[in-house]
Amino acid sequence: MSGPRRILITGAGSGLGLELARQLATPGVTFIICGRRLSALDAAAAELRALGAEVETSAVDLTDPAARDAWVATASAGTIDLAILNAAQFGGRGRDGMLERPDVAARMIDTNLAAPVALALRLSDQMRAAGQGTLLFISSLGAFAVQADAPTYSATKAGLTAFARSLREDLGPDGVRVVIAHPGHMETAQTEVHRGPLPGLMPVKDAARVILAGLEAGRSEIDFPRHLRLGLRLQALLPWKVQARINRGLRFWVDDGEDDRT
Repeated sequence: MSGPRRILITGAGSGLGLELARQLATPGVTFIICGRRLSALDAAAAELRALGAEVETSAVDLTDPAARDAWVATASAGTIDLAILNAAQFGGRGRDGMLERPDVAARMIDTNLAAPVALALRLSDQMRAAGQGTLLFISSLGAFAVQADAPTYSATKAGLTAFARSLREDLGPDGVRVVIAHPGHMETAQTEVHRGPLPGLMPVKDAARVILAGLEAGRSEIDFPRHLRLGLRLQALLPWKVQARINRGLRFWVDDGEDDRT
């Protein structure tokens, strides 16, 4: 993919964030990446440098406003061509049948919604002033799905999509592009703890390829697998009790290793 020279990625130490970086890595590209685990970031940086890219790493807890703001202020001191807001946390009903604890739900909201919103607002100011740049939000098909076993996760993704769509209308006239990816299930750490059906499960390498192809093609929203997105559109037209009956076969729990959530 040609174009962006300075690329910021959150959650780049593993999973989709790392795979997107791999496929974007080429001589002349500089990555500004962050994650929670420095060891994973160092390994990712070594791999990306071997592909010819330059890499700046920071271990940042994006739920810490001071640390997050300091990182993005340093990162945006230079022009950012592409910012991929990818970091997210997954959680839901546990093995004991209970939904996530309130503190876990609050952290998911901070990680999946509050952090990318805050980062995007700061980055959008810089991009607006430069008259160029792309913000790529990694949302989820969960933004459109009724997931009784992961209500907080679904809410954060729905909120992220709503925010990004609103930001797109505001930034468009100033030359700043906003793109939203809505992937389905991918072979990442999230699906490793998901105990239940995984329709449309896709290797993360293929998911990254779909996202970058959509980005290159100029799409504003990249939804896949497409047949699942169509199914969710049609299901949303039905009464909620009918939707609930359809969803029974997709119920799941999250194997987070916790036996007692009280």
